[in-house]
Amino acid sequence: MTEKSLQARVMYRAKRDGWTVARVGRGWVGGEGGAFRTPTNAGWPDLVLFKPGQSILAMELKRERGIIAQAQLDWLALMRACGIVAGVVRPSDLREGRVDAILRGHG
Repeated sequence: MTEKSLQARVMYRAKRDGWTVARVGRGWVGGEGGAFRTPTNAGWPDLVLFKPGQSILAMELKRERGIIAQAQLDWLALMRACGIVAGVVRPSDLREGRVDAILRGHG
């Protein structure tokens, strides 16, 4: 499963369960001759989810064997230290119900 497909499925489930999803996508900067850039710090998680009465969730989405960059690990560790539920989500987490459990507060 691609990260794009995983992201779509996680976002669908999150919205279904009442979460507001923030996603920082890549955008074109620099006009003619520019490039696609992610307008945030390197390593920032793919999704940050909000729901009143719940902890903030941060998810770095990876293919099943995708490699996690050190900057991504650093952000996730900082977020956990600040009380945010943060981690890496892979397709197996979706298939085995861990994503649904996290979204419903039991993960």
